[in-house]
Amino acid sequence: MQNTKILVPALLVMALACSACADIELVKKGKPAADIVISTNTSTILKWAVLDLQEHLEKMSGAKLDIVTSPAENVKNHIYVGESEHTEKLGFKLGEFKNSGFKIVAKENYVILAGVDIQRPRTRFGSQGAALTNWQEFCGEKFNYGYGGEGKGSYNDPLQFFTNDDPGTWYAVAELLEQLGVRFYAPYDNGTVIPEKKTIEVAEQDLRKEAAYARREFCFYNVMREDGEGIKWFKRIKLGNNNIIVYNHTTYDIYSSPEQHKLHPEYLAGDANGKPYSGYPSGKGMPRYTNPGFRKAAALYMNKMFEAIPGLSAISIGSPDGGVRMDARDENLYGNPTNSLTQKASQYVWDFHMFLCKELKKSHPDKYLLYFTGYGANEIPENIVEFPDNLLLTYGNSGASMVLEEVSRERLDFRKRWQAKMKTLNKGPMWDYFLQYRTSDNPRYPVFYTGELQKEMQEMLPYCDGKFIEIQPGEYRVEGEQNPYYIKYPRSRLATHGLIHLMVYWQSKLFWDPYIDRKAMLEEYYNLFFGPAKKEMKEFHEFAEEVWMRQESRSVTATSGFLKERDVDRFFEILKRARKKAGQDTVYDRRIAQMEGEMESLKKLFPNLKRSGPEVRLYTTELPVTIDGDLAKPFWTNLPSWHMMGDLVTGEIPDKNQTLVSFRWPYSRAELVVAVICKESRMDKIVASSKNNDDPGIARDDAVEIYLATPERSYFKIVVNSEGKVWDESYDTTIVARDTLPTLWNPGIKAVARKEKNRWTVEMSIPVKDFGSLGPAKPYVWGINVCRRRLAGGEPEESALVPTGTTNLLELTKLGNLWVRY
Repeated sequence: MQNTKILVPALLVMALACSACADIELVKKGKPAADIVISTNTSTILKWAVLDLQEHLEKMSGAKLDIVTSPAENVKNHIYVGESEHTEKLGFKLGEFKNSGFKIVAKENYVILAGVDIQRPRTRFGSQGAALTNWQEFCGEKFNYGYGGEGKGSYNDPLQFFTNDDPGTWYAVAELLEQLGVRFYAPYDNGTVIPEKKTIEVAEQDLRKEAAYARREFCFYNVMREDGEGIKWFKRIKLGNNNIIVYNHTTYDIYSSPEQHKLHPEYLAGDANGKPYSGYPSGKGMPRYTNPGFRKAAALYMNKMFEAIPGLSAISIGSPDGGVRMDARDENLYGNPTNSLTQKASQYVWDFHMFLCKELKKSHPDKYLLYFTGYGANEIPENIVEFPDNLLLTYGNSGASMVLEEVSRERLDFRKRWQAKMKTLNKGPMWDYFLQYRTSDNPRYPVFYTGELQKEMQEMLPYCDGKFIEIQPGEYRVEGEQNPYYIKYPRSRLATHGLIHLMVYWQSKLFWDPYIDRKAMLEEYYNLFFGPAKKEMKEFHEFAEEVWMRQESRSVTATSGFLKERDVDRFFEILKRARKKAGQDTVYDRRIAQMEGEMESLKKLFPNLKRSGPEVRLYTTELPVTIDGDLAKPFWTNLPSWHMMGDLVTGEIPDKNQTLVSFRWPYSRAELVVAVICKESRMDKIVASSKNNDDPGIARDDAVEIYLATPERSYFKIVVNSEGKVWDESYDTTIVARDTLPTLWNPGIKAVARKEKNRWTVEMSIPVKDFGSLGPAKPYVWGINVCRRRLAGGEPEESALVPTGTTNLLELTKLGNLWVRY
């Protein structure tokens, strides 16, 4: 993809260049005045750096400089990219750097661009085929490989290097181009500002730069394998890791394969009856940290990873994605009876890490273990005797939510209490999220917090070595694509770059200098990136940041949240003015249009919150809640409150195979209790393939689906099949930010299904602690729909408490209004 060339005023270009007198000509009046000299054994990643330099100089001036391995005698000036025998003859010494860094030397008739260059080799191990066999033979165990990666990021196929590689020389190239007026504000088309200069001169200088943070990683997972342009942008803005860490839920590699389940069932945690927990994803199980065999296997895995991956500095032996769940036999071994299960689990996890720290000290005394807890074990343990010097804390964070003062105080206090346990304050990594636009269901409001992000980066400098930041991948199609695979499966790259690029660019700057002048950076951005529309786009960004900084819930509902309906109107009104000012078909207009298009769904947010569904009465009860599947007990029969469900599209009540639903609200107000009767004439044909909770296949069975939205949260989805197995997820912004994935919402729903001669029924209790404190009562009604998917007839049939009029089970505007009269 080609970046667009635009004109930048000459005076501005001079202001962007070094203050020293520019005296080394690279291009003169559109003709080359220098060549680009590289070593004969230049690495793959540095070849891309050289091409970047050549390409951008040509775009600026029209002159294409030759790339050579020896300086040409008939060329006046030379640009040396990377260290070589030629730079050695010039007396150049790179010197020592604690982490990522580079130097630019410009004098006499040459420019040297060089840095700390790390391009990591591929190993012979992998997750499939011969590579997996190599790993298992290397370990002598049936371990899986690669759940936490190798710390190198993804191997990018178009570029042929790992995405976390750290090419200091490429950073030096990018720095020089920035001196000449280039700005890498965004990836892909229209993302780069390139000034037009027929003569290009470099100021005499001896510049040395070192990153404040050694770890500078954005991750959009497997998509990074094919997105060459996106990864080039990452390198141009100086992202990369000076050392590597294996993060993530690595215990999967140790215990979760079918072979390990068969060989070592004792590795799995189970309930009071000894039945292994299903785990997440369903069927993977949960590890039992107290099992001696599992501990030995975990230590072996840890040591073999260090042996297998050159340069690996630290590793997590992390919990599954579903968090931590203790074996029933272990619950009384950690803490006293008054401790919460979360506190006990935290002590359980700490004890496991202490075992691994001792093993690591014996085998690799210069390496580190990451303390990686997992959901459900995130308290500070009470059984800390001493904080080992080879243990690093992994700091969980979401900078976007740190704008809330209450959240910021709580998290900073938590970190301080942790750090008080340490003898020395080792720098650990931060795990952050730039996932504001993770799914199409998330409204595309602009999320800018440039001031708070800088404050955070300054605050964490003493105890953090950088960030691992999850960012959202997306899809795109190439016009005229001929490849059948890509016609069926669109290509992937960084998503919503119109909205997200500024925060990524700003984060990259803060990695190198947390004290950079924010106001100057933003003023330059508005001016260069939006040209004639700079005033309007400054207004847009400043207003958007003001809105995001409001001290109100991130969950936007009809009655609460940081975003108001009038804000949406103002966002689009400013963008309309900005596009008019930018001029039709200009690069500035295309940049604004990209943002405007990504925000389009925001126009539907508040209309979708204005529900047109009917009232649904919820009845209170003083009777105790017992979830046993018995719908003939007084709890359900003492009130005439059954609602008949109609066809999803037409609303017509079927003649047979009818469905009824009822709701109860206990006086404790801690749970919503729901009962559903699914009459069925073909009980022998019902589909119930899923036998475990959290199995995505539950939604493909004969099942009941419930959708809930409250005045403070929107929205929740719960599916229960005829086996009583539950799938639950939340699409509420606040809950997802807490749990990191919609599917990790697990409130503790209890469900029991019964099968009778001509029906199957479900009784369930839904804890409401995540629904907020308002309602369900007028004027704070809850949105509700209950749907049934019937498969026993051969063709899918859907009925609903509130028919949507479409084939979609979820229509937020048509949810019923659930309320209770006290």
